[in-house]
Amino acid sequence: MSEGRLPKPNLRNLHLSGVKKNLIVSVMVTAISGIAYKYLVNEPYERKVENFYKTYDPMAALKVMNEAGLMESYPID
Repeated sequence: MSEGRLPKPNLRNLHLSGVKKNLIVSVMVTAISGIAYKYLVNEPYERKVENFYKTYDPMAALKVMNEAGLMESYPID
């Protein structure tokens, strides 16, 4: 009589094993996303900013703003 029946499914700790698997996957995806963002977005941006400030002259920019009339509180020389 027991030959035709299906075996009982193992339900003990089923939810816990699913949560563990999902936690591992989510931690891996988060780590990969963080590393990808750092190398694909943040580092190129930092290089652009660094290159901008290598050639940036704040006094020349102030002079241009004064000549355009944008700096009302700064006296024009």
